[in-house]
Amino acid sequence: MVDGDQTWAEGYGLAILPSTPVTPSTLFYGGSTTKAFTAAMLAKLTEDPTSKIRWDTPISQLLPGDFALLDKSTGDQITVEDALSHRTGLPGHDHASTRTSVQENVRQLAHLPLTAKLRTRYQYNNLMYLAASHVIETVTGEWLGDCLARSFWQPLGMNGTYFSLDDAKAAPEPLARGYYYSGHAGDENRVYREVDWMPLEEVSGAGSIITNVLDYAKWIHTLLRPRTFVEKGIFQSPETFHQLWEPRTLIPAEAPFTGPRAYALGWKTECYMGIQIYEHTGAMNAFGAQLLIVPELEFGVAILGNSPKTSNCAAQLLAFHLLDERLGIPKHQRFDWDRRSWALIEKEKQWVADKVNYRPSIVLPPSLALEKYVGTYTHPGYKDITIYLDSEGALHADRTRKDVTWPESIIFKHVTGDHFLMLSTHIEDYGAFCPEVYEAEFRISVEGKVCSVGIAWERAMGGEMMWFARI
Repeated sequence: MVDGDQTWAEGYGLAILPSTPVTPSTLFYGGSTTKAFTAAMLAKLTEDPTSKIRWDTPISQLLPGDFALLDKSTGDQITVEDALSHRTGLPGHDHASTRTSVQENVRQLAHLPLTAKLRTRYQYNNLMYLAASHVIETVTGEWLGDCLARSFWQPLGMNGTYFSLDDAKAAPEPLARGYYYSGHAGDENRVYREVDWMPLEEVSGAGSIITNVLDYAKWIHTLLRPRTFVEKGIFQSPETFHQLWEPRTLIPAEAPFTGPRAYALGWKTECYMGIQIYEHTGAMNAFGAQLLIVPELEFGVAILGNSPKTSNCAAQLLAFHLLDERLGIPKHQRFDWDRRSWALIEKEKQWVADKVNYRPSIVLPPSLALEKYVGTYTHPGYKDITIYLDSEGALHADRTRKDVTWPESIIFKHVTGDHFLMLSTHIEDYGAFCPEVYEAEFRISVEGKVCSVGIAWERAMGGEMMWFARI
């Protein structure tokens, strides 16, 4: 926590089971709090008169041959500012992210459907931050991690901040392990299970940072006093920094925030209890992060944790508790963040339960024997999915292999005819509490063979499916 010139840092709980404690120097994945640095790097490049990068520069001009969208006209118009402010019209499509190169993931954008017109809707999109990362690396000829270290972390003395898993593992500071709690409520065998450290090569400027609260305190001090950016030779003018906090895309309103909410460039900006705040969260497999900045009070909080979803809920609750204490808000007037978090979790669990328990009035059998649905199916944007029969004769799909960014294990539940429900088990976001579910449909060719499978992987598409051809 930063309050004026004062910094307070503490570690709670365990970094590594069974007994390694968390300390202020313990390293954690920072997830999407990385986006602020990616945007700041692009801001620095806009100051360079020899650079081709400006906020209104179309990305297709900076990445010819690599950047395009399914709608060519929209793809040609998307600017650097659009990509950083989540207003491109492209929904998340997180399941399309694969453990290939940044360049390959950017090229896959050309095969992913849009769900809004350009600059009309806020739709959070990690893949567009990969495009921004690719822009930086193409223009500078350097790895983004080196750019950020030289331009920001070294000048600010952030010596415990890294951009690759290998560098973090080799660091003098300990790297926390991530854990999830397995089993169901009341299960005597519930235990914490360790999660493998997530590779970061293809995540890049969307979420690759590994850091500790001591370094993030230095980052907060600088954000609270933008003149430091000039004094340290990072930016030529404080105005360059202020551009990063300028609202760009409206975000739907929700309590307890009043007035307009907006996404800037790597930051959310909101009005809380009558004051302007800037914040961003981060989430990786079994890690969570929260940054909260209040310039008016010269106050900021950074919280890092090592469990899926729950650490984000706890971090949000704690960050706003500290802000309420700083503001002197009476306890009976404070927003109940814990209640909000559980309400969102219960809403998601109910949505899943409704899908799983749905029974059509007439249930038809599958067109073919289940073994006929077995095979590998491919989509140019989402790559391959292999479907197989388990020992009990149920259809499964395994996306836990090393080339998928967000691993998941899937079982198919028959609904009617060639319609199925995919129940996905994973350990990030709401998957920590209940399986994710997607509708699926197989198509049969005139020859009587399964030729494709449609999967409703992207909720923003409103049930529309991505179609995978059998190979």
